[in-house]
Amino acid sequence: MESIIGDIVNNDLLFGKDKEQGIVGAYQLSDTQIRVFNRNGDSVTHHDDTFFPYFFLSDSSLLDGFVPEGDEKFWLVKLGGSNYYQYLAIFKSWRNYRGALDSLNNRRFGESADQGIQSPAIENSSHIYNKGDAVTQYFLQSGKTLFKGMIFDDLYRMQLDIETNYNPEKRDGASNGIGSDEIIIVSFCDNRGWEAVLHSKMGSERELLKAAVALIGEKDPDVIEGHNIFSFDLPYLQRRCEKYGIPFSIGRNNLPPKTYPSSIRFAERSIDYTFYDIPGRHVIDTLFLVQSYDISKRSMQSYGLKAVAKHFGFASPDRTYVDYKDIAALWENNHAKLLAYALDDVRETRALSSLLSASNFYLSQMLPYTYAMTARIGQAAKIEVLLVREYLRLKHSIPRPTAGQQHSGGYTEVFLKGILGPIVYADVESLYPSIMLSYDICPKSDELKVFPGVLNDLKELRFKAKDRSLKEKECGNKSLADNFDAMQSSFKIVINAMYGYLGFSGGIFNDFAEADRVTSTGQSIAKKMIVEFEARGCRVIEVDTDGILFIPPPEVIRETDERLLVSEVSALMPEGIKIGFDGRYRKMISYMKKNYALLSYENVMILKGSSLTSRSGEKFGRDFVRRGFEKLLSEDIEGLHNLFTEYRNKILNHELDVTEFTKTESLKSTVEQYAEDVKSGKRSKAITYEIAIKNGLRVTKGDRITYYISGTGAGSASYEKGKLSTEWKKEKPDENTHFYLKRLDEHCQKFLPFFKPQDFSMLFSDDTLFSFSAEGIELIRDIRHTESYNPGSDLAL
Repeated sequence: MESIIGDIVNNDLLFGKDKEQGIVGAYQLSDTQIRVFNRNGDSVTHHDDTFFPYFFLSDSSLLDGFVPEGDEKFWLVKLGGSNYYQYLAIFKSWRNYRGALDSLNNRRFGESADQGIQSPAIENSSHIYNKGDAVTQYFLQSGKTLFKGMIFDDLYRMQLDIETNYNPEKRDGASNGIGSDEIIIVSFCDNRGWEAVLHSKMGSERELLKAAVALIGEKDPDVIEGHNIFSFDLPYLQRRCEKYGIPFSIGRNNLPPKTYPSSIRFAERSIDYTFYDIPGRHVIDTLFLVQSYDISKRSMQSYGLKAVAKHFGFASPDRTYVDYKDIAALWENNHAKLLAYALDDVRETRALSSLLSASNFYLSQMLPYTYAMTARIGQAAKIEVLLVREYLRLKHSIPRPTAGQQHSGGYTEVFLKGILGPIVYADVESLYPSIMLSYDICPKSDELKVFPGVLNDLKELRFKAKDRSLKEKECGNKSLADNFDAMQSSFKIVINAMYGYLGFSGGIFNDFAEADRVTSTGQSIAKKMIVEFEARGCRVIEVDTDGILFIPPPEVIRETDERLLVSEVSALMPEGIKIGFDGRYRKMISYMKKNYALLSYENVMILKGSSLTSRSGEKFGRDFVRRGFEKLLSEDIEGLHNLFTEYRNKILNHELDVTEFTKTESLKSTVEQYAEDVKSGKRSKAITYEIAIKNGLRVTKGDRITYYISGTGAGSASYEKGKLSTEWKKEKPDENTHFYLKRLDEHCQKFLPFFKPQDFSMLFSDDTLFSFSAEGIELIRDIRHTESYNPGSDLAL
């Protein structure tokens, strides 16, 4: 541990020039000072530092005529180099820094700048580059970062959850917003083993709220965590405190939080929420952590806390479950069960955060952002701030984004389709980072060559942390092994994002030509792999950017021979490019580009690709396709027909559970915007919004609705038949069998390429007049063959 900690402390480029350890929080104390909190074991102290607000400026004359309040002095520092932002404007106070921004904004836009944390007009202007919040500016100019010298377990984390006296039977349709119901329970736990449940059976709601606020101050956590804490728990607590005139002083030094509207994006989903900036503390919403995790995994059907706990396997077998509509009744008749439920909520939040937070913790040791900010900003911002910090340290000018676009991408092609085997999978280890290092990729505007320095240092530190994690694991030190694994994961996150930053239109160090050079080089390497493997008798099935699936030659049978084959081809790659052996499989169904099934030698099937694993459909459909491909891999035609019959009968007989035929969709706009767009003819009616309107739900952009189709027949539009999943009754099922039989038929179409049309019709038929027989039905194994890459083509690297 000491070796890596030393590497971190001594690496000014990645971790900042200041070596102060144990910083766990900071907030703006005044116009000129930042209050910094340090943790040493269980003790937290603070000290106050002077800071000088600043922004980068393209032309010094832009501040001509600006007179600071009180004739306070400010500085214009000419920066080195030839980049666009040539000057640094530095101020003695936040007040005059804001005044200078207002002056610039008035001069160019004729209106006053927003007095909030950031001004979009200024941030996006062409003449200044500004990091607007005081703590980020302080960290950037001082070279300090959070958590130096600490491991994740050193951080003091508190989990919080509230329960309200929600009674749907007493709703009048008007009072259903945040803060409309009484808070009856506030449950807490922490990462040190402490737990507490406060509730209003012990007194009034006023007394409960005062006790909860006091408890946060008494325990003094570095971090407050909750599942959906930004959109529910914190705003609810704040509203109820306001109702009783209770100061919501949950920050350090008894300060209240600052709030401002914000949004966060996860792939195609965008969520609006209120950000809570708690002085001296950090807020982590585990709902956001889960959605960030699932961007690449695509394995979760629900982001609710209970479903997530089951997904990750830490839901206790004794866990108490309560339906939300039963809360009011339980509060009256069995409040002990409700208290147990509330405590289980915070326990699961703690486990979830422990699992998913550590990489952000270690990123915070590197970045000049707060922990909460690090957890919610995009990868481009993380990379850019490392470059800007170094340019600021060296007083060098910084560039503005270049216009243009990227023209090339990864090389992806399918050469064989069908049921194939045996299979070897090989991939280039860290293809794009390896290319960037081996081919000296660097943005033209990076005059100090910081970009390759960051990438190289990150790569070296990642290898050290990864090796140390494996060693600690072998020694049985699971906690240390997990910490080192989280550390290497944090480095990997930034490494893998650096190629994307080159092609990011908003990045000030972007370079589309260099991004194209990375991908075109990657294409050449992929094509060279194809030539070399085919020259050794392999049949290439699919190539996808950095990976290749192929059938080895007949004489290569054992795993040792397959590994040797991959090593031989790896040795022929350009310097710095290494091909790794990534797996061997008994069979493969090559379905379409980036969509395939692999069957291991242990007879475990892996499905890849959105066409085969899409979460947009119902669970019964995904299960049917997965089980159907298992039948295909075992060439069990009769079993495939029986599988179809099984699902058809389950639908007809209402034997499916509601979780198997519901769909979950995110709202991409507010209900009000939807209604306006429908009225104006900009869009058609949609089932999720119609359900929300019909049920009087308070939903916002980014919220998810789980629903099913009810009724009978194929009559009216499906949006008229949509119901919330909670409305379904097992004893009186009302799902639309006609609709779901049609959905089953749509899923059957995925098997069409593997059979002749007449055989397919027999196989997926509900004809009961004649018994089904697989005799004579022929499975099409070789669906299509595309000529692989021509070995004679130009492969110059």
